[in-house]
Amino acid sequence: MGYEETDGFPRIAFIMSTHNSYDAIGAILNIHAMIHGFLIDAVEDVPESRMTEQPGTIVNHPAWTLSHLNAYAGVLLSMLDDPSVRTADAELERFGYGTTPIADRAAYATKRELLDRFRDRNARLAAVVAEKHAGYFPRPSPEKFHPLAPTIGHVAITLLVTHPPHHLGQLKQWRRAVGIAERV
Repeated sequence: MGYEETDGFPRIAFIMSTHNSYDAIGAILNIHAMIHGFLIDAVEDVPESRMTEQPGTIVNHPAWTLSHLNAYAGVLLSMLDDPSVRTADAELERFGYGTTPIADRAAYATKRELLDRFRDRNARLAAVVAEKHAGYFPRPSPEKFHPLAPTIGHVAITLLVTHPPHHLGQLKQWRRAVGIAERV
């Protein structure tokens, strides 16, 4: 935090990044990193044996949620022509929008694998977005995304900033329903 003077009036400046304060991509990536940390924190202390628990009507358990978010990170990397993910379509078919989470633990990777993939993909995603946003964001999105997201930029901002917090809220509800206390 620092003070700056504008038009003779002191203002407090909150600095989250080393990027220029007018750098929208820097702000987007800062928010993405913050939510990414919250998501990891919401799963890190969940026992492996409870990763697919479905209490009552809450079906989006941690194993499906991480698989789902990993699939969409792969989709965005694919849209940005990054060769690091070759399984995006298969993952989307299993864990994308409209799929149904199941309680079978064997249907998902281990918690460690899911968290490692989540960390790796999101770190890669941040680097690729920082490098390629200017050239890729204005491009048309794949046809299936057109009604809500006409450009890759629309898809990217949704998947970086709005989609993960939605699932973070679900994970927090899941934690309460299964009786796992919030971490302080």
